[in-house]
Amino acid sequence: MTLIRTIVVYIYIIAAVIRGSFCYKKFQKQKDVLGEELVQQKIHDHASGVAKRIMKLSGARMKVNGVENLPKEGAVLYVSNHQSFMDVPAIMAVLDRPTGFIAKDDLGKIPFFKEWVVQLKAVLIARGDARKALTAIIQAAKLLQQGHCMVLYPEGTRSRDGKLLEFKAGSLKAAQKGNAAIVPVAIDGAMDVMKRDSYWIHKADVTVTIMPAIPAEEVKAADTKELADRLKKQIADVLGQEFVPQAVLDQMAEQNAEQGAE
Repeated sequence: MTLIRTIVVYIYIIAAVIRGSFCYKKFQKQKDVLGEELVQQKIHDHASGVAKRIMKLSGARMKVNGVENLPKEGAVLYVSNHQSFMDVPAIMAVLDRPTGFIAKDDLGKIPFFKEWVVQLKAVLIARGDARKALTAIIQAAKLLQQGHCMVLYPEGTRSRDGKLLEFKAGSLKAAQKGNAAIVPVAIDGAMDVMKRDSYWIHKADVTVTIMPAIPAEEVKAADTKELADRLKKQIADVLGQEFVPQAVLDQMAEQNAEQGAE
């Protein structure tokens, strides 16, 4: 069953990506009649429907907690942990407002998917290039200023074992510069559907927990390192993981490096 499920999911994804790229161009032609806001909602609804279908075909048993915490208006940066490629459809299936992703630039290189990146107003970050990363954060901030919502995975990469990695504090400047609220989101079980080093799709329980928003004013006034620790602790608590402040982890790494040099 795993083989059949995997094949079915990949065939659906390929077909959906190709079809979606043409649908989005068609939606854009309706902008003069329907207006920008309604067109963006149509694009989001289509993408969300595809995400729900992917999760269903994968056999994921979805449970969503805290739907009432989803803000109905205003710019929002959803900050989530990153266990698997399945985190993207898992969270997209839950969100009901037009939302883009801050993600690695590899996505823009996938045939036909570039149209999704453009139409969903995603922001792509080049790996290992600090200047381009800063440009991407500024771009995300501008979209947030315009009232568009974004999803950020502050770990920057998928966890191999589900344990939280360092939350990169600099990435949270997008919310501060974009005058956006932050909503912490914990995703549990996505890696059981599809592990980092595997392409097989398995049945599994996936729980998405949406926590109360941190208001934009509070986000703007916060120190980004303290904010990163706060978000990581909230997500760690939901996942049942131990939380250690980043400053302590940095100090431990420093001490280990010094001991290794002796």
